[in-house]
Amino acid sequence: MSNTTNYAPRSFGDQGRAWLDAARDVAFGAMATARFFVTLAGCVTLVAAAAIVGNASVRDRLMQHVQVTAWINPVSEAAAAVEAKPEATAARAVVVVDEKTEAQQRNVTQYLARRYRVADEAVRVLVAAAYETGREIGLDPLLILAVMAIESSMNPFAQSPVGAQGLMQVMTRVHTEKFEPHGGEHAALDPIANIKVGSAILHDLIRRGGSVERGLQLYVGAGNLPDDGGYGARVLGERGRISMAAAGRVDAAIMAGYRASQPVEAKPAVAQQDAALPKPAEPAGKADKAV
Repeated sequence: MSNTTNYAPRSFGDQGRAWLDAARDVAFGAMATARFFVTLAGCVTLVAAAAIVGNASVRDRLMQHVQVTAWINPVSEAAAAVEAKPEATAARAVVVVDEKTEAQQRNVTQYLARRYRVADEAVRVLVAAAYETGREIGLDPLLILAVMAIESSMNPFAQSPVGAQGLMQVMTRVHTEKFEPHGGEHAALDPIANIKVGSAILHDLIRRGGSVERGLQLYVGAGNLPDDGGYGARVLGERGRISMAAAGRVDAAIMAGYRASQPVEAKPAVAQQDAALPKPAEPAGKADKAV
């Protein structure tokens, strides 16, 4: 007890010093307690961070959430701004979907989200954009989604070694002017802009080529080659599985995808997308990519 402060005042003059010592000890104890809890919180944070870094699945989900939020929020804000305009009421009458189409989109979203391990809320936006774009330009939305799946595995930030970017792997340097209405070449990584530009290019190539198969061959940049290396077959195969899912057979579509002979993954662009007229055949490996 020799170190214990004696707070009993011996005289009236000592009373003030005794209270001062008591207040000082209380303050010291409060600061020590606060430091303990701050240290404890720091340790818990470090342990949690280490667990996230060491757990691949948790890390991937966290990064996925960050990426999804990065581009879903601007799209949502833009939609809210449009809704606030008086003309939005008339616009809704045009873009509203019936119950059957809504059910199809829900099934397709479920299939693509599970097949490519992308967050449901992200895929829902992409599916709706593909359906709306297809309606606007007269192109099969399931074909648009199939191209997105084969080209980028539904990753809006994908980029190939030769510069193809985004969901539909559009060659931005070749089609810079097409992104001008959407804000310039940086819009290539905006998922909605990429879908609109890529779909417009695909639609034009199908029209010029005379068939979906030929359009896909031009799209992948194999227009001057004997074949497209199986690209068209992969896209159409995935289109068939998406159609199966749209009809409500989501599990069957997923199993069919796993059994597919070719992996449904993003494939680097052949070279450069070029929508010009066919050129003389070049050696393999130097084909122009149409998108």
